[in-house]
Parts: sequence; C-alpha cells; structure tokens
Amino acid sequence: MKPFILPLALASVTSLQATTDARQPKPNIILILADDLGYSDLGSYGSEIQTPNLDRLANQGIRFREFYNNSISAPTRASLLTGQYQHKAGVGYFANDLGLPAYQGYINPESLTLGEVLQTANYTTLLSGKWHVSGKEVSLPWQRGFDHSFYANNGSYFDQGDYQEGRKTPYYLDGEELLLEPGSYYVTDEITNQAIRFIQQESKEEKPFFLYLSYTAPHWPLHALPEDIEKYKGKYDIGWDQLRERRLEKQKELGIIPADFTPSIKNNDIPEWERLSYDQKQLWSQRMEVFSAMVDRMDQGIGHILRTLEELKIDDNTLIIFLSDNGAPAEDLIKWYHGAIRNTGPVGTIGSFESQSKNWSYASNTPFRDFKDYLYEGGICTPFIAWLPGKIQAGSIAKGTGHIIDIAPTLYELAGVKYPKKYSNTTPHPLPGKSLLPVLLGQQDEVNRNEPLFWERAGNRAVRSGKWKLTSHYPDYTWELYDLEADRGETNNVARQNHEIVSQLSTQYFEWAKETGVVDFSTLEEKEPPMMKEFRKSKLQDPIQPMFAF
Repeated sequence: MKPFILPLALASVTSLQATTDARQPKPNIILILADDLGYSDLGSYGSEIQTPNLDRLANQGIRFREFYNNSISAPTRASLLTGQYQHKAGVGYFANDLGLPAYQGYINPESLTLGEVLQTANYTTLLSGKWHVSGKEVSLPWQRGFDHSFYANNGSYFDQGDYQEGRKTPYYLDGEELLLEPGSYYVTDEITNQAIRFIQQESKEEKPFFLYLSYTAPHWPLHALPEDIEKYKGKYDIGWDQLRERRLEKQKELGIIPADFTPSIKNNDIPEWERLSYDQKQLWSQRMEVFSAMVDRMDQGIGHILRTLEELKIDDNTLIIFLSDNGAPAEDLIKWYHGAIRNTGPVGTIGSFESQSKNWSYASNTPFRDFKDYLYEGGICTPFIAWLPGKIQAGSIAKGTGHIIDIAPTLYELAGVKYPKKYSNTTPHPLPGKSLLPVLLGQQDEVNRNEPLFWERAGNRAVRSGKWKLTSHYPDYTWELYDLEADRGETNNVARQNHEIVSQLSTQYFEWAKETGVVDFSTLEEKEPPMMKEFRKSKLQDPIQPMFAF
C-alpha cells in the first residue's frame, strides 16, 4: 500500500498548497462541536443511533482513533477557540472566576480566537450555538472576532423557564437579545437554521467563511421531538450492558479499536440491567431513547448544512471538522445538588429535566473508562472526523493522537494565515499545538510532537507521552501509569513497575503546570461555587459500594 499512498499524499499536499495560494479561493471552514457526546455515540464509531450524515463525512473523510479534549465544556471550548491550554487562556477551571488569571473563567486578550486570527486572512467569521467562554460581559463572540453570531446557552431545548441569569433570554443575534416564543422552537434546529442563514448570506460575498457550529446537543436536559423519539422506541430495552457489548463488537468491525482490545472494567456503582425491576427498566430505556433522538436531530441538522453547501456549489472547497467537548457525563440531575430545576411530565417533554446518568454513559463511552470531568480516556476522548473533498482520502482511519490545541494551527496553515506576533497592542501567547494536516493528508499516522500532552481539571492531572499516560484524580495525589498501546482501557496500573517513567513524566507535568499557571487545586477549592463543588463530588466513585441507589 505505501508506494500507492505516498504519491497520493504528495499530490494532496500540492493540491492543498494551490488551494491556499493567494491566487486561488481559500477553503471555507466549518468546525462542528457536539456537547456531552460519548466516543461511541456515532454510527461510524460503533453506535446504533442513526447518524447518516456524520457517517457520510467519516466515510468520505478521515476518522481518528485518538483525539483529545479537556474533559469538560468551558475549558475545552477555550482551548478549541484559541489553540492554548485552557489555563493559559484564562479558563483553567470552568466558566467561573476563582480569583487568579489562569482561572478567571473567560478568554484573556493574549489568547487570540479563531475568529480574530481568521479575520486577518479576510475570512468572514460566524458562530451559531454555544459559546461558554465569556464572563463579566467580557469575551463575548462579537467582541472576540466573530462578524455574525447566534449565541445560545445551555438550558431547556423548548423554552427558557429554567434560565436564571437575570436576562430576558439566553439568545443573542449579532449581540442583540433575541426573544423566542416558548414551545415554538427546538434549540438544535434554531442553531442549524441560523447557521444555514449565515452561510447563504456569505455565499454572495467573494470571501471565504469560517463557521463555528457549536451544538448544545446532546447535553442534558433530555429533550427531543416526538417524531425523533419514536424511531428509538424499544431499542434500549436490552440495557446498558448488552448495548456496550454490541458497540464494542461494531467498533472492532469498523477498525476503530483492534480485535484484541481489552475494554475498561465496569464501574462498581452501575447496576446490572437484569437486576432492575420492569418499571425501572422502562424508565431507564426512555432516557436513552430521548438521548438518541437528540443525537439524531443534530445529525439531521448537519445534513441540512451539507445540502446547503451542495446547492451553493461550495461543498468541494469546504473543510468540515467534527468532535465533542468531553466524554458522556456521569451527573444524575434528580440526585445532583438540589435536584432538577424542574421535572414534570414524561422524559423528553418541555417540563422534564433529566439526564442519561453514568449508567447509559457507560455505554456511550465504550470502550473507555469513566466519564466527563475525569482524565481517564472516557472523559477526554472524542470521535474526530475531518472531511475535505479531493484532499482527504475517503475512508481513512488514523491513530492521530491529536488534541484540541492542534486545531488552531491546522486551520491557520490551511487558510494560509500567519499567527500574529502583535494584535491590538497585545503580544499573543505562542501556539503550543501542531498542525494536523500531515495526518489529514495521509503523510503520517499520528501527530509528531517534541513534548507530551498535559491536562489539569479541578485537581485531576494527566500527561500523555508516546504510549505512556500518567494520571491522578483529586484529592488523591497518587500517580497511575498506563501503557496505552497495550491497555487503552486503563485496566492495569503499571506505575510500581516503572518508577523512572513516573518520575520523568511527573517532573514534566510540574514544569508545564508552573509555566501554564496551574496551581494546587486545594488552594482554590474554597472559592469553588457550591453547585460546581457538588457536581464534582457527586461523581466520585466509592468502590466499596456495589449497588446503585434508586
């Protein structure tokens, strides 16, 4: 195969260089981010959920087996938008101000956004969907390089009866409040429709566009349209144990994981499906039916956008990248904090307010360990799809080992823009990531790095260097070491057998932490908002307790 692939890769590079030449039209770019989507929740990554449009992008483009985010929403979005580690960007903890520059909760001026940099390359910059990296009325999309924006926060998908931030609405169109009639819309569709409107408008201009399409789906609350829920009636009566087994087998058939892959061990607090009563099974099945309907509707929206590109005859010059902000979540809204904000009516309807909980997320994150907010693979691994007709070889699957800090340098290289040394009297932080283009174009199987990848989230820590992954989870400071080539399910901690590697990687971690602004989380915990503290503590596992309390 290699003698055939190499000329193809070189031809792709030549074609790409022509695309980014000043005499040729620059490619349009669409960056799609899902919210709380697990690694196996797409058909092309092992799911039974109907995602034909994303599967088409995967089959006509490339999938990565290994691509990393920051395990939770705001820190991931900060890194995605700036190419910086989240602490360097100012969003080290979450969208909350903990009193230090690295933890202020919104993007700082030294961390340039994709919108700001691509504007310098004559791109029209667009946002439709969730933002989640602003605070104190600072760092809003229209302040950070986006020409047009539909800004939509998380909350109910049908109305904003749960929205309690002192404003009339969480929706903004180009910086102006946008009032939507409760019960007359579904947020996923609104995000799609606004994106299509932006694309149609910009197609009239002789400029390329960058669209950040940031869905709130399938983040809780579990809300979906009846016609979508109907597709999945009865499909989850098999329970999470069998669902995970089926997805695991499909992932092996697809080549997403090797045939001899050892999956993670089931969490002790997830019950055996067969031990539930009939009524419990029915209630739990309904949750996953609605979750799947939410993913389905998002995929339908992506299909509408693809058809719009085709109708405008710009699809063959548009890069599309798709990924998720973290792994599937563990939180159970009925038990978490003070309980659900409201919860009346069947799951999925306008008055309900439920989540899929770690029981179904155990299947969503197949074959990995744990959930959103953790730094095991289940918390930080995302499906990653890239599509660029004529440039990316159709049906490719690569190891990749990419990270969200790599997307900014990738898009800048593709757009032919130099990262500014000065911007509005500010000296921007240098970019720590690497361009993904050599992997996207088939020149190499994974990103070549001179340094490890690093993570920190609320005291949880991790380092990835080659096949090795070092991690610890707050408040326990004990390092765990995993050989991800042999054990990506993280079932065998080999730290005791590899003291030198633990020492080397932990030293590198602390050097990175000092340079990036990370501090010991115990010094910040007292400043943590009560709701977020409860959110974090509610997910701590107790291996002594074998049963889940209903």
